[in-house]
Amino acid sequence: MFYEVTTLRSGARKLRPEEWPEPEFGQISMATWKPGETSLSRTARVATLYTNVGMMRRPALVLIEPRVTYLPMDGQVWEGTQLANTDEGTKEIPQAWLVRPTTKDSPPLPPFDVQRWMKMRRASGDTPQPPVGKGWLRPERGRDRR
Repeated sequence: MFYEVTTLRSGARKLRPEEWPEPEFGQISMATWKPGETSLSRTARVATLYTNVGMMRRPALVLIEPRVTYLPMDGQVWEGTQLANTDEGTKEIPQAWLVRPTTKDSPPLPPFDVQRWMKMRRASGDTPQPPVGKGWLRPERGRDRR
């Protein structure tokens, strides 16, 4: 399956919709990176968007530990981290993608309508919720935990 992916952050800064770059087009592959094979010192799930350049397939974008956070109209918002080189070395910084499914031979998708999505969210009362299980697993008082 093919996707159109727009990055929603530059560095660690959230971009306003008018600052969003042109979307990348390609296929997304999910994999597990292990320590020693990459610059990460831990095992991580990774989503990589591959684009075709001539006859070669190259990684265009990488998102570490992706999780779906929103389902706007015709796509998904994935949040995770990406690697960035700094003066102190390689660091993980926050990143978010707007992922919209498409087909290989279809014309480009129309621009994402942020105003319409925000209007729909306000009308539905969609607000960020705390994690479901937070606070559920509390030790019982007076019980010996052996």
